[in-house]
Amino acid sequence: MDNRIIGLFIVQIMLITAISFALFIEGSSGSFASFFSVPSMVLVYGFGGGLTYMRVHLLKDGELGAELKKNLILAGWIGFMIGLVLLGVAMNGEGGQENVGNGFAASLLTVLYGYISGNIAESFLAKKQILKR
Repeated sequence: MDNRIIGLFIVQIMLITAISFALFIEGSSGSFASFFSVPSMVLVYGFGGGLTYMRVHLLKDGELGAELKKNLILAGWIGFMIGLVLLGVAMNGEGGQENVGNGFAASLLTVLYGYISGNIAESFLAKKQILKR
C-alpha cells in the first residue's frame, strides 16, 4: 500500500483521537459537529483551488502540491478575516457579545481546514526529488 495512504489514515486517526480526548476525557465543551462547517469548506477549497487553477500554467513540473498548499492556507486566513468581519457585525445586533465565542470558533475553522488540507494536498501531489551528489 502507498505510504501516502497509510499516512493519511494515521493523520485522520490521530485527529479524531485528539478531538475525542479533548471532548470526552478533558471535558471541553462542544461536539464533533463543532469541527464541521460546509461554508468554511467551500470557501477554503473554492478560493484555494481557484487561485491554484489560475496559476497552474505558471508552475513547473512538481510545483503543484506546494502551490496548492500555499493557496489553501491563504484561503483559510482570508476565511478567518471574513469570519471576524461577520463576528463584528453580529456583536452590534441582537444577542450582542453572547455570540463572540461561537463566532470566533467558527471563524477559526477555515484556518484549520486550510492548514490540514494544504499539507495533505502537498503530500499527495509532491514529486519525488532525486538528490545528486
